[in-house]
Amino acid sequence: MSDHWPMIGRDQQLGEVTRLLGADGVRGVAVAGPPGVGTSRMARAVVRGAAETGWTVRSSAATTTSQAIPFGAFARWTDDSGGAPSAVTRRIVDALIAGARPERLLVFVDDAHLLDELSALVLHLLAHSGAAKVVITVRAGESAPAAVTALWKNGSVRRYDVDPLTREQSDDLVTRVFGSPPDGRCGDELWRLTRGNVLFLRQLVHQESQAGRLLVDSGRLRRVGDTSISGPLAELVDAQIGAVADAVNDVVDVVAVAEPVDWPCLRSLVRQDAIEEAEQRGLIRISGDHVVVGHAMYAELRRTRCGSAKLRRLRGQVAIAMNDGGRAADTVKRGLLWLESDSPPDPDVLVAAGRAASSLLDFTSAERLFTAAAATDVDDPIQVPPSADVNGVVMRASKLLWAKRSPELSWKVIDEALSSTRGVHRQKLLVFRACQLALAARPAEVLAKMAEIDVDTLDPFSAVMAFGVQSMAAGELGQPERAVAMAEQAYRALDTTDEGVYMRLPVTEFHTFALAAGGHVAEALEVSGRHLASQRTPMALAGVVASEIFGMAALAAGDLHEALVHLPDETTVVEAADGFQLANSFHRFSLLRAQALARTGDADAAEQTLEVARAHRHPTSLYVTSLETLTEAWLAAARVRLTEARRLARLAADFARSHDQFAREVWCLQTAVQFDDIDAAERLAELAVHVEGPRVAIAARYAAALSIDDATGLDSASVDFELMGDRLAAADAAGQAATAHRRAGRVDSATTAAARAHQLASACGGATSPAIAAAACAPPFSTREREIAMLVAQGLSNRQIAEVVSRSVRTVESHVYRASIKAGVAGRSGLAEMMRSIDR
Repeated sequence: MSDHWPMIGRDQQLGEVTRLLGADGVRGVAVAGPPGVGTSRMARAVVRGAAETGWTVRSSAATTTSQAIPFGAFARWTDDSGGAPSAVTRRIVDALIAGARPERLLVFVDDAHLLDELSALVLHLLAHSGAAKVVITVRAGESAPAAVTALWKNGSVRRYDVDPLTREQSDDLVTRVFGSPPDGRCGDELWRLTRGNVLFLRQLVHQESQAGRLLVDSGRLRRVGDTSISGPLAELVDAQIGAVADAVNDVVDVVAVAEPVDWPCLRSLVRQDAIEEAEQRGLIRISGDHVVVGHAMYAELRRTRCGSAKLRRLRGQVAIAMNDGGRAADTVKRGLLWLESDSPPDPDVLVAAGRAASSLLDFTSAERLFTAAAATDVDDPIQVPPSADVNGVVMRASKLLWAKRSPELSWKVIDEALSSTRGVHRQKLLVFRACQLALAARPAEVLAKMAEIDVDTLDPFSAVMAFGVQSMAAGELGQPERAVAMAEQAYRALDTTDEGVYMRLPVTEFHTFALAAGGHVAEALEVSGRHLASQRTPMALAGVVASEIFGMAALAAGDLHEALVHLPDETTVVEAADGFQLANSFHRFSLLRAQALARTGDADAAEQTLEVARAHRHPTSLYVTSLETLTEAWLAAARVRLTEARRLARLAADFARSHDQFAREVWCLQTAVQFDDIDAAERLAELAVHVEGPRVAIAARYAAALSIDDATGLDSASVDFELMGDRLAAADAAGQAATAHRRAGRVDSATTAAARAHQLASACGGATSPAIAAAACAPPFSTREREIAMLVAQGLSNRQIAEVVSRSVRTVESHVYRASIKAGVAGRSGLAEMMRSIDR
């Protein structure tokens, strides 16, 4: 860690203060701000800049000690002559200006709000007499002598307020100090505790580094263990906060252990006057009926000082006093507080909280709560018959499915429960079975299973799951209209319950995928964009996944910039304590990021992202198997391995076909055609009969045109893809049209199509692909000749090329010879140079 802490995010403010100081009619600047934001450092930087340009500078600092002494801040400019205050004031002013050039004297006073009244009078006289310009710092919210506040109230001195750093500036500062950026969790914690207060941030970082809890690992600054507020950092917090009455600390302690705390609950536990004082001092914040910590660092310090016994007592008091109001999240919170308190276990509270946690997909908390309930005198809620507690069965199966990564055992749990369960409880189990089928890439069976269920008999949460899984299955089967209808039903069910709030994420994802896969790209962007905009906390779990869903739609639309902004990279937090969805979504959305990187031509980054995605593959999610294979195809294409790219795209399509994932099969086959596969037309024509949406029809016409080298048909397909919203496919089709026109000797048409391909590629954010690159290749190469020529340009030997394209060395030599003749170059080296010049 560097010992030098640069000034981050203050360049503009420094310039503004400097300009204010130099303005005509302005006698100085008062730099104001809360403690720790860097007012003194900024003011000193301004003063130092003035000194470097020839100003004479007199500096002083007021303190609590000097405040008790008349003229204390200007003691060095006083003499022992004594006399009336007015006379001493005059002599101090004369001493300050002695030896300074007229209009080139600057007096700097740090912490001017601590000036004694007579020192404040000296400062006031200096500014108003015109003998000097002044730069002072004052603490926002603190009282100051009337002579000081009058300086900016009458306009002779301008007040400039300095705000804490923004989150982005805070991360930038830490990056500059450590030489590596903080990962998401580290940045979140530093921001939560300091909120841009540079003084707190610096001391916290120093403490945590010394304790070995901040480490640079794999190019990222990461946190290890829990933050502890102690030593000099604790002293700093105490100094900033000042003395706090015990009753006020009681308020902070209650809020700190259970924030947010409901207002009625807090009032029942602590004194009203103490709540008011805590709010006035900024130690808590009240928003409607919710009370949260106002000073995170002080709250953390209070938690440390409370000790475990007091914390357990406080949790119990809050759990007993709180009214969960029927909200699932509050029910879970109450149960966890009760579980971690010194109150006797209440099985009713723990079981209710366990069920609520399961409905929120928080399986870790659900297991803890059910286990604690099982340890009481009542029956184990997980082991009771499914007819009595089907929620416990589903929770157990869910945990096995996700946390334990054991789909086989999860299926066994549901099989056993189904064998002895009847009625509405059986219906709920069948809904979960449908979810298992969907994840196993068996969408046709999902709809068959749902035909056994009367959705009207289900509770709202189960209904959401039922509609959601049908939306997913319909989208996979290539039935976007049905998928949209089921998603809308799920949204309506979600509006009737607080349980299952996170289920809105997968429903939105299924809705978006069905639209994009079917070719309704603009609608997919609208659905995912609306959902992302509804997230109030974009850095929280729901916000991160919502961003990933929008990134998926952006990639489908060919907006590579937005796709890379929203799709996850390796710094995304993939382990979330409050839900499985972020960890599970990371795999499939990282695959899409790898595709986006491949489309920009960054094959190395695409390969690295693909490897990270593979490391987080979940054994449950078989339904995205073809997506991973298709990503491998795009990586092969980025490395100009077109034979391999075609093979992988067809392999992905074969998997999708064998699992009735017809929408994915269409997309995979369309991609194969983008790689110059001339054998996909027949199957796409078959799919066009029973798969809905514009994509399959356009892809079928596109494949047919490529199979007969129909340049006009390829031009038409490019226009159709653009109108559909898939600009990447439009660019590739235009590039292939240019190549086909060139082979037919239509130079002008080839030039027009090539220009269109590059215009579309630019609109996508700098997209590239073999088809786009080929559009700029003047010789009328065949597809195979162009691929081999590009591999020659990469420096591969004929034998290596033969392995890549699955042909004999003699065949490769023949293609190299013919390509050289068509290009009008001498041999292999000339061909390589020509291809490299095109690439440049």
